[in-house]
Amino acid sequence: MTNDTAASRLPRYMDIAHQASEVIAQMLGDGRSVIDPTVRIWTAVAAEDLRARIEDNPILGGDQGQWNKLDVQLHGASREVVLLAAELVFLREHALRSALPSTRREHVERVLSHLESPAEIPASMSEWLSRPSKTAGFEPGTWYNGALWLHLIWASTFVIHWNALPSDEREYAQSDPWQLQQIMLNSGEDRSDIRNTLQYLARPETFEPIPSAGKKKQIRDGLAHLIGGPTGDSPAELDRDLLDIRLSLSKEIDGTFDFWSDGIEEMWDPPQPVDTSAGDESAVLAEPRPRHYWLYAPGPRASEWDEFSSAGIMAIGWNEVENLAAYPNREAIREDLDVDGTGRSMKNAVLALWQFQNDIEIGDIVYAKRGRREIIGRGEIVSDARFEPERADFRHVRTVKWTHIGSWPHPGDAVTKTLTDLTSYRDYVEKLEDLFEDDVEPELTALSEPLPPYDEGTFLDEVYLSDERYERLRRLLKRKKNVILAGPPGVGKTFAAKRLAYSIMGAKDPNRVQMVQFHQSYSYEDFMMGYRPAESGGFILSEGPFYRFCEEARTDDESRPYFFIVDEINRGNISKIFGELLMLIEADKRGIELRLLYKNEKFSVPPNVHIIGMLNTADRSLAVLDYALRRRFGFFEMTPGFRTDGFAVRQKKLGSPAYDRLVDRIIELNAAIADDPALGHGFAIGHSYLAIPADTHSDADATSAWLQSVVEDELVPLLDEYWFDEPNKANGWAVTLRTAIV
Repeated sequence: MTNDTAASRLPRYMDIAHQASEVIAQMLGDGRSVIDPTVRIWTAVAAEDLRARIEDNPILGGDQGQWNKLDVQLHGASREVVLLAAELVFLREHALRSALPSTRREHVERVLSHLESPAEIPASMSEWLSRPSKTAGFEPGTWYNGALWLHLIWASTFVIHWNALPSDEREYAQSDPWQLQQIMLNSGEDRSDIRNTLQYLARPETFEPIPSAGKKKQIRDGLAHLIGGPTGDSPAELDRDLLDIRLSLSKEIDGTFDFWSDGIEEMWDPPQPVDTSAGDESAVLAEPRPRHYWLYAPGPRASEWDEFSSAGIMAIGWNEVENLAAYPNREAIREDLDVDGTGRSMKNAVLALWQFQNDIEIGDIVYAKRGRREIIGRGEIVSDARFEPERADFRHVRTVKWTHIGSWPHPGDAVTKTLTDLTSYRDYVEKLEDLFEDDVEPELTALSEPLPPYDEGTFLDEVYLSDERYERLRRLLKRKKNVILAGPPGVGKTFAAKRLAYSIMGAKDPNRVQMVQFHQSYSYEDFMMGYRPAESGGFILSEGPFYRFCEEARTDDESRPYFFIVDEINRGNISKIFGELLMLIEADKRGIELRLLYKNEKFSVPPNVHIIGMLNTADRSLAVLDYALRRRFGFFEMTPGFRTDGFAVRQKKLGSPAYDRLVDRIIELNAAIADDPALGHGFAIGHSYLAIPADTHSDADATSAWLQSVVEDELVPLLDEYWFDEPNKANGWAVTLRTAIV
């Protein structure tokens, strides 16, 4: 089997192992150093000395890095021990994909510097060390990079165990990879990452270049159907299964491959679908990410700015943390920062590191600052994050096209954090952009992801409306420019509003949609513009979201529609909020200008701006909607969708008799609510109360618990509120709903 799969392995991985084979051969054979062949280093004596220097003399605390600690531990060591450490360092780093050749060489030379009599790295090893980064190898993660001392301890223990074996057993293991693996496992407490690395370097035709046992299991489990299922989870069973899987794939695939090759990775790590259960107001609508704006400190008091601006980069520090790409979550970063185990949150440092790696994207804008009152640069992010371990500090790097370099007064006091996402602070971003308005505006890189299409069909797949009612709603919004989705809670008003906008656009473009929520204290100054207190004292005129949105729409083509969405539109004082806009938002008044209340400027609402409001018909606390607003908006009633085709499909998919009974009882309940003169159909119970959670589709117990919670924690309290003066009626329907799910 080994020979059958060797031809399917990528040559670059085989080359790495072949380069290391001379060192591996000495480790398992004569025991001589490749760097200085006159010395035998792979001996139990040398290995025990190295182990004791590290394991028996640990240097705790985070004030020294792992290489500084190793320098202390190797001080005064014999030539054999130093050479052994150097060649183990070579083996553990030789297969690292991201490690620069200069870094790998530096580490070997650093260990060799402890020799009393210098030793030159031989030409062959020098050539191996010169392999460029990113050309081959694996990305093991920070758990590997930061475990130098553990790797040296395990490898030393293995060498001690190996030398204690009978010669015939060692000879057999050199010809049988599975026996070699078993000896490694028998040598002591397993350290799978370095063991997986060494067994791959020793037998690349059998073992995969994957140091993580967890990743091996994930791949094996995802592809186990190719071999009739997994055989077990022990290290040997995992590796044998992977070998069998490779053999199976090699019969179907021409040429070489690894488990990350196109068409193979998708088999064991498929993209996770987004559950967009129709009518679920809590469902997340996946949409393109807009451009973000970041405030950034290039070192304390901008100490690194000269280097970063000339090199076209931005970088952040925290040397305790290595390649950020390897961290699965923020807690993993925090743990590595908290080297003393204090339990402190260090939330600003953790957030900066996480956002630098995961949240910043190509096309984002970054402002460099010095202190709290000076902006010294503006640039555009043009690369993904990368880790440059050869840098002494600030090893987390991105390439930036610095479009402006100089000195500008910061508008107010800047935050002191290293990295801050300013995107949601529109006024702040506009003030920063105004600093550069006299300069030639640079051409921005287009955002990398194309806008996903969204049409009527997609809308009807997600929202419980018939195609006839959707067409009526679409025509109403295009004719009136302004529409209100009215209905009781749970009928999907908020869920439908943004989807309605996208369906008319034909694409998910969040830059052309904005949402606000009205409340009793909301005012014209909040909505349009007004005077706000300034940090320096006094007041400044501040533009509101509707004013800015209209100005953005005005600069675009009139054929491209924009949508301003107002949640809880009947909670605000409409005349107070809209002011002169009550005339300007009318469809036939678009383009007509009026002088603004707070600004010596004439303003009009562009014809490509549409307003979608949501109105809760079941809120007793709200005043009657302003009649002036009623004339300017089209009203569309959103009703429960229990009888729609879309809901029927989801209901059938769940296949729960209890769910079916509850749906029938709620339909009957809604009829009773509609007939009640104190309530009416505006108080009906919407279908979103019964939106099916993704984790209940295949779990009967979860479905039962969820249905009980819906009835007891949502519907029964709602009925108590509806019929607060008729408790017998509320209790009767509560019993009916409870009985339905038994």
